[in-house]
Amino acid sequence: TSKMIKLLALTAVLISVSEAQGPSTRQVVDVSRIPCCILTDVNFNYGDIGFVPAIDTTDCVKKCNANEKCLSVTYNNGQCWMKDKRLGDSPRYEQGMQSLDMACVWPCDY
Repeated sequence: TSKMIKLLALTAVLISVSEAQGPSTRQVVDVSRIPCCILTDVNFNYGDIGFVPAIDTTDCVKKCNANEKCLSVTYNNGQCWMKDKRLGDSPRYEQGMQSLDMACVWPCDY
């Protein structure tokens, strides 16, 4: 399906960015860019620091921005799972999840 193709393309971009910048690169995400960076129906599996309650994805990203160890997040149903690894250990399709890598660099053109 087109959703799966988009997921695979975005995952490829994430992996290439991750490899180019290295495993410990951390950036603070401007919350206005969240719509450009969020991956819907993607779970950054494993690599958890832990979870904190969050109102929405924006709140989750703000909490990650405040945590020096946080490199990516996965949000679902009020739970913000902060990750100490770019993309967790392995990104995968999981309906309802929203994930974001803190090194979001791509433009808002999709």
